[in-house]
Amino acid sequence: MSIDKHRLPQLRRAAKPGSQRGEALRRGLLAAGALSSLSYVVATDVLAAARWEGYRRTEQMVSELFAVGSPGRDVLVPFMWLYALLFTAFGVGVWISARGHRALRIGGGLLIGYGLWNIVGGFYPLTLGEEASIPMHIVATIVQLALMVAAMCFVAVGFHGRMRVYSFVSLAVCAGMGVVAFVAAPGPNLVLGIGERISIGAFLLWVAVLAVALWKRPAADGAGRH
Repeated sequence: MSIDKHRLPQLRRAAKPGSQRGEALRRGLLAAGALSSLSYVVATDVLAAARWEGYRRTEQMVSELFAVGSPGRDVLVPFMWLYALLFTAFGVGVWISARGHRALRIGGGLLIGYGLWNIVGGFYPLTLGEEASIPMHIVATIVQLALMVAAMCFVAVGFHGRMRVYSFVSLAVCAGMGVVAFVAAPGPNLVLGIGERISIGAFLLWVAVLAVALWKRPAADGAGRH
């Protein structure tokens, strides 16, 4: 998707030109978002799934790969920390890029919270064959989803034009397919496996697109409203 620089958030006031070092840091933090999305796909459906003989990507939940007792869990435990670090850095990058735009800054703060909550959620994994682990895992997931939805809403409000529309469409896909997958649980079945991956994939792609949208620093004078 092409990004129109004139549809970036309108600034309230002219911003002072930052140092080259500060700009490089900002862009590096944004790049961490795209890297987090790529690493998530590689770590789960490529590396971890390959270690589980008989695991069906189209029918089983991604969370099963993280579960205690999963053959791929030893790959994903260090990944959880890496993903949380990369995503939190991305949230900081969005926060910095807001430059006085309140809605986008709130969205950045929520993205930071989402990144950090991945660490908390990691302490409440599923345990294969143990139903007692399900309630706390669901609670941790609900908090995670609430942070994700709120962040996407505030970021969408922080933009005008195509990026706003894209953000709301992505949110609708994430939420809609997430509900479909939840209803289809525990599976295994095609609706569960594919539905959950569409939901997750829509969010991962949105993160990468947002990073690209904010990569170029908005002009100090901003563009007219679109």
